[in-house]
Amino acid sequence: MVLAGKGLNLSALRRVRGLWKEELQPVTLAELWGNSHGTPDEARCLQLARQTQRQIKVRLAQRLQDFLFLPYKAMADPAVRTLYSKYVSAYTIHEEFDDLRRPEDVAKYWISLAEIFEENQNVTTLLGMARKRLIRLDTGLAPSFDHFVSDFLVSRIGTHLLGSAFFQQVPTPAGGKKPAGVAMGVLQPTSPASLLVALVESFKGQHPEQPVPVDIQGNTETTILYIPGHLRGILREVLHNAMRETASHAEVSGVPPAPVKVRINHGRLGVFVVISDEAGGISDMSKVWRWGEDPEIVMQDAEDSEDEWEDPQALMAKAQVAKATMRLPLGFGLPLARLTARYFGGDLRMQTLLGHGTNAYIHIPELQHDGHSIGGALQESRVPKGCAPGVSKYRRIGGAGPL
Repeated sequence: MVLAGKGLNLSALRRVRGLWKEELQPVTLAELWGNSHGTPDEARCLQLARQTQRQIKVRLAQRLQDFLFLPYKAMADPAVRTLYSKYVSAYTIHEEFDDLRRPEDVAKYWISLAEIFEENQNVTTLLGMARKRLIRLDTGLAPSFDHFVSDFLVSRIGTHLLGSAFFQQVPTPAGGKKPAGVAMGVLQPTSPASLLVALVESFKGQHPEQPVPVDIQGNTETTILYIPGHLRGILREVLHNAMRETASHAEVSGVPPAPVKVRINHGRLGVFVVISDEAGGISDMSKVWRWGEDPEIVMQDAEDSEDEWEDPQALMAKAQVAKATMRLPLGFGLPLARLTARYFGGDLRMQTLLGHGTNAYIHIPELQHDGHSIGGALQESRVPKGCAPGVSKYRRIGGAGPL
């Protein structure tokens, strides 16, 4: 048996190791398109279930490899152990569905996968908890743990794409419920302007005491074939950062906040969104793309913080509270936004003028191939060891090399 609370036993570890070198199949744009050709028949549902089960199982096995090669100090952290147990449990469940043969098997796998998705919605918060505590323990752990975080979050994007496509294409079985965000997790026409307007209202609702004007201009009527959940995450981090910093700068300077300006352009290479603020600029751009808080800041705050080593239940309760606020761990938002943009062949870059403000440039490519709306592919490969934190390990077929 596999001991989910403690890890893998020897026989399970052997099976997991057998998957470490297995090549992952590319996630095609046709698969991400969702249920665009009507309800699939039983044979197609069975094929989709087998493909999804196998590919997610391989991804889970390769993430378990990353856990097992973390430094001992990192694996001793309760948040890391909780994450590891979650992934052992998810892998074990996938092994139970190695023999999918009947429609009833597909229904059981659908429900089990939905439960796994719901259980793992707050893992980014747990990563943030772990990183902060580990750096307080030993600042030398930051490079190796940050590399682990990069691999982990990139793989998580691919896993969510596979799962969302499966949930959208295979009918919901009796008693099943789609995990939150699945409807926005498949390829579909997406309006950047509509997402931006909703994000502005969301910020105002969360921070009514910080009225920051936002001026959205340009091609506001355009749509692009993209995955709205991922585009929303990219835009949210950049726009909300600009609005928060503008509000803070206005409070300190004692003047009304300058408007955050957003311009949308749609050209041959896709959509470009420029978000500009006048919040005084960023003093050190080298720290913008690091995962988590800067080690020096964490160490300065360590003496005033309780060094809690919570049990899994307490950790999960904290993660649920953080999830409800829709805020990522401090220092995770912009690196994750850039990683997500690069996953799909786009990019996020920033230019700052100290004493004035910052421009963020977001490139959103059309997810198409040879002029067709669907039919291209995204291919995953292992990141070479020593790759810098935040560097994506995905290539887009027909693209211009590594992202």
